[in-house]
Amino acid sequence: MLRSLLLTLAVCLATGTALAQSVPAPRSFGKAKPKKPAPPPVDTAAPAPDPATAAPAPAAAAPATPPPAAVVNPAEAPKTGQSFDSEEFRRQVMDEVRKELQKAKDEVKQETAWVEQDSQARVQDSEAVESLKQRVNLFQPHGYLRMRSEFFNNMRLGRGADPSGYQLFPGPFIGTGGNNSQSDANFRFRFEPTLEVSEDLSIHMQADILDNILLGSDPVSDQYLDPFTPLSVLAARRGAGVVNVKRVWGRVNTQLGELVFGRMGYHWGLGILHNDGNCLDCDYGDTYDRIAFAPREFKGHHFTVMMDLIDKGQTTRGDRGELGRSVDLDTLDDGYRVALEITHVDTPEEVKRKLDASQWVINYGLVGDYRTQPWDTPVLSRTGSSALLGLPLDNPRLNVVQRKAKFYQPDAFLSLKRKKWRFDSEFAMSIGRVETHQSADFDLSTLDPLVAQQLQSPVTFLQFGGAFQTDLAAGPADALLFGFEGGGASGDKGAYGFGARQWRSGHGNAQPTSPGQQAFNAAGPGDIDGSHLDFSNQYNTHTRINNFTFNRAFNVDTILFRNLITTVTSSWYLKPSLRYRPTGRKSGGGDDTGFELLVSAMYAQAWYATNTPSGLHTPLGLEFNAGITYDTSDKFHAGVAYGLLIPFSGFRNEATGVGPGIAHAARLILAIPF
Repeated sequence: MLRSLLLTLAVCLATGTALAQSVPAPRSFGKAKPKKPAPPPVDTAAPAPDPATAAPAPAAAAPATPPPAAVVNPAEAPKTGQSFDSEEFRRQVMDEVRKELQKAKDEVKQETAWVEQDSQARVQDSEAVESLKQRVNLFQPHGYLRMRSEFFNNMRLGRGADPSGYQLFPGPFIGTGGNNSQSDANFRFRFEPTLEVSEDLSIHMQADILDNILLGSDPVSDQYLDPFTPLSVLAARRGAGVVNVKRVWGRVNTQLGELVFGRMGYHWGLGILHNDGNCLDCDYGDTYDRIAFAPREFKGHHFTVMMDLIDKGQTTRGDRGELGRSVDLDTLDDGYRVALEITHVDTPEEVKRKLDASQWVINYGLVGDYRTQPWDTPVLSRTGSSALLGLPLDNPRLNVVQRKAKFYQPDAFLSLKRKKWRFDSEFAMSIGRVETHQSADFDLSTLDPLVAQQLQSPVTFLQFGGAFQTDLAAGPADALLFGFEGGGASGDKGAYGFGARQWRSGHGNAQPTSPGQQAFNAAGPGDIDGSHLDFSNQYNTHTRINNFTFNRAFNVDTILFRNLITTVTSSWYLKPSLRYRPTGRKSGGGDDTGFELLVSAMYAQAWYATNTPSGLHTPLGLEFNAGITYDTSDKFHAGVAYGLLIPFSGFRNEATGVGPGIAHAARLILAIPF
C-alpha cells in the first residue's frame, strides 16, 4: 500500500514536471527588453497566389528549424491559458496526495476489520476444536491440586465459655504466655476424570486423595527418649493417606433425553440450599445417590425428574458375608427424595450474543423437593454378628421408631444480565413435620404419661432463606467490578442459640429421654448454640425448628459465618465489595489472568436477641476482608486473604460481663486446577 502511494506521488510529480516543461516560460513584466526591428511592410495590393496553379509543398518535408514561438501579449496570457501558476500546481498535487491518503486509510480500515473477523473466527475455531477434542477424547482428566494455609488470632473473642462450657472456636488450649494464635495447613488432590465410552455414553468420577489432610499430622515417632516417651520432632515418616472416592455416576444421551444415574453432586442457583462444593476453597458439598431423567428441551425450558435414595436403614451381608453384598432388611425405614426441576438457562454463546446486542439475559428456575421417611432405625442392629459371639440374635424391631417425616423444599432462582450489569438471586423454603422425636420403640405404658406424651410430640419446620449478588463492571476492559450482596436466614423466636449445632446439649431445661438414652438439655440463655426443641413440660414447650441454615459450602466471609457460627443462620448480612484486575476481564476483552485485588466490608445482625450468645442484643459484628489473587494462563492460582472481625454486643458474655475482642484470620491458597 505504501509503495503504491509513493508511486502515485511520483507520477503526480513527474506529470507536474512535464507540464512545467511544456508550458512557455512566463514573460517578464519588469524591465523592458530591446525590441527587434519590425519586418518590412507587406504590400496588401499584391495579388494572392492562385491555389490551383500554386505548387503544393512536399508532405514529407519538415522544416529545418522549428517555427518561432508565437509572441504572447502579457495582457492576453490569462485568456490563452498558456501561463504556469506554481500555486495552482501545488494545490493539484496536494489534492491528489490527499485522495491517495484517504484511499489508503479506507484500505487500512478494511484490512483491520478483516483482521478482527479473522481473529474472531480463529477464536471460534479454537473453541470448536476444543469441544471436538472433548468429544473424541476417551479419557479427560480434570480436578485440582490445592494447598491451603490458615492463621487465626483471638477466634474466641476473649469472651470466655458460655454457661454450657462451650467456646466460640476450638483452641488454643495450652494457655500460657497469653497465646491466642493458631495456624495450620491442609492439602487435597481432587481428581475428576471423565471416561467417554462413546459420543452418547460417559462415566464421571470424583475422588479426593489426601482429602484436606492436615500437613504435619500423623507423624511416625521414634521412641527416642525411652519406650514410653516418643519424640515427634524427630519424625521422618507419615502415616499412609487414604483415597476418598466421593462420586461416580454415568450419563446416557438418548433420542428422548438424558439419563444420569449413580452417586453425584448437585448444585442449584447460588447454592444456599443445594451446593456441590466444587469451588477451590470449598470443604463441603452435596452428594446424592440418584437416578434422573431430563427430556429434550421444550420451548426453551428444561425439565428434570429426580429420585434420590437418602437412607436405606438396616442392612445385612449375611451371617458370614455369604450374600456377597449388602441387602436392605426392610423398605419401611427407607428415606427418599423426589424432585422436579424446571429451568430456562441460556448457553454461554447465547448469553454473549444477547449482551453484544444490548439485550436482556433472563434466566430462571424452580425446583420442588419432597422428602419422606415413614420409619427409622436410629440404633444399629447387631443382627447377623451376635451369633458369632455366642449371643442370641437381637430383635431389630426393638430399635424401630415411627417418624412419619415429610419435608417440602421449594427453591427458585433468578438471573438477570444487561451489558455490564449482573443480578443473581435465590429464595428457598423448608416446610416439614416429624411426628415423633423419640430415639427407639418401647412400651410407653411403662413411662410417666407426661413423658410419653412429650416423646410422641410432633416437631414442625417452617424455614426461609434467601440471598442475592449483583455487580457492575466499569473501566477499560471491565477492570473494576463494584459488587453488592446480601442474604438472610430465618431465626427461631423463643429459642436460644444460633441453631447451627442442634445436636449440642445446652444448659437449658432437661429433656425427656427414652430408656437408656443419655441425658440431654435444650439450649438456654447465653448458650452459643444448641437444640431449639424444648419438651420440658406440658405447657411451656418449643416444638419447632424455624431457623434456616445455609449450605456450609456457601461462603460469604472469612471469620464470622465461616468459622464462628459455621453457617448463615438466624441472621442477615449486607456486603459491598470492590474488585480490581489491571489486565481486565473476559467480559471486557481481557483474559482473566494476572493479579486481582479484592476488598469488602460485611455487617451482620441476628433476627432475635435470644438467638445470640448475649441473649439480649442482635448486632453481631462488622467484618473487613481484603485479598489478592494471581492466575496464569496455564491455570496456576495463588491467593492471600485477610479478615478482621469487630464483634458487637451480640457476642457479649452477659454472665461474666466480658465484652468481645477483635479477631483476625489469614488464608493462603496455592492451587493447580486442570
